[in-house]
Amino acid sequence: MSFRDSLPWPSGARLDSVEVIAGDAVRPYLAPEQARLGLHEVRVDARLDGWPRGQLTMAAAPLTGLAADGAAATYRHGMTEHGLVARMPGDRVLVALEEGDPAWQDPAFLELVAVVAQEDAPPTVGIGLLGYGAIGAEHAQAILATPGLRLVAVCDTSAARVEAALATAPAARASSDPSDLLADPHVDAVIVSTPPNSHAQWALAALDAGKHVIVEKPMALTTAECDAILARAEELGLTALVYQNRRFDPDYRALKHVARVGLLGEVFHVEAFIGGYAHPCNYWHSDEAISGGALFDWGSHVIDQVLDLIPGEVEQVTALEQKRHWIDVTNADHSRMTLLFDGGQEATFIHSDLAAALKPRWYVLGTRGAVVGDWRTASVVARSPIGTLEEDVLAPADSPPTMSLHAPDGSVTVLSPPPAERHPFHADLALWLRYGLAPRVRGQQSRRVVAMLQAAQESALLGGAAVKPS
Repeated sequence: MSFRDSLPWPSGARLDSVEVIAGDAVRPYLAPEQARLGLHEVRVDARLDGWPRGQLTMAAAPLTGLAADGAAATYRHGMTEHGLVARMPGDRVLVALEEGDPAWQDPAFLELVAVVAQEDAPPTVGIGLLGYGAIGAEHAQAILATPGLRLVAVCDTSAARVEAALATAPAARASSDPSDLLADPHVDAVIVSTPPNSHAQWALAALDAGKHVIVEKPMALTTAECDAILARAEELGLTALVYQNRRFDPDYRALKHVARVGLLGEVFHVEAFIGGYAHPCNYWHSDEAISGGALFDWGSHVIDQVLDLIPGEVEQVTALEQKRHWIDVTNADHSRMTLLFDGGQEATFIHSDLAAALKPRWYVLGTRGAVVGDWRTASVVARSPIGTLEEDVLAPADSPPTMSLHAPDGSVTVLSPPPAERHPFHADLALWLRYGLAPRVRGQQSRRVVAMLQAAQESALLGGAAVKPS
């Protein structure tokens, strides 16, 4: 097996005709005064138009002597800039690392090398936003900040929201008619940010118009709708993804990291909680016919995290819902769902608008340790127009919880999340649509989330009876 073929390349990397040269094989290409630096934190700057991840930070012991001029990626040591990755004629990629360097196990670095290996940069991807509420504005900011993506069109029935979109992206074409956006030849992909009960309708319309589609979560309100979206995308050779943005939340990334490196042992029990004691919002989120209900509204985030954390198949789902106080909205006031996995692991999610006492955001048990995520009180402080102090206290769910690792000896360590990525979902999207590198969030994963939520709905209607998701 060649050195190239021994590496854990990201799914979709196209390297069949490319030779990756490192270690002893790269030394003839280095300057005579070459040296191997000690293992340290290296900051890698990509010199590629359209590289969406920005500067990479990784542990490496690079070789000096590769010219920075003409290199596709560089790093600094002291005051000197050195080449790290360079593409050469004859489908060769030079990498100034030993073959056993730990950087070869870094997924983001392997993505960078895979992108360098592709000789011609694909065209940028034109994005159209269908719906421009709060989440539409988030997408706009991310697209504008992600090389390889272009915000070319926005559609919303509200003139005020269209005006807000154009203030952010003046070059975008604006419309109140979705057919204009779907017919726009400059739009390669559509982000659907409409209410959940219309996700399937607009996702299918975008696919039929020849556009890739990214849907807000949940993908849809039934698995049948999800299956229709995914089948149409496969039939047409297009992409259907869901914006599972909380997969990248700092608290979840901290939890996932300690689980993956083995500090928890086998995770067998998860409790997740969202809520407080307050009237639900007076918007479509609190209308069960539109949002799917409280479990769909927040569960599309939390159940995605749970399924990403715990391996295995879910054997059964049970759920109960309470409607006791907030009678002017149709969502349940308090909801609980539990997943039982085929390995015996269990995960419970509670959403409550009647929780005068908060449970932890996370309570996770493993065979070697535990993690607790405690809510914290945060506020935004400002001065009023007359100079007095104004303090806006955030709801618990609006602030990342404090994550603590509990060891068997009783010691407690406050966790820091791994370094934050810059717009990770949108960077994944750019790499997928331009270079074929598979994103971390897949359409089938989001369909699985809907299957759990739909099973919870059925269980609640049956008084908590076990339902096998399909």
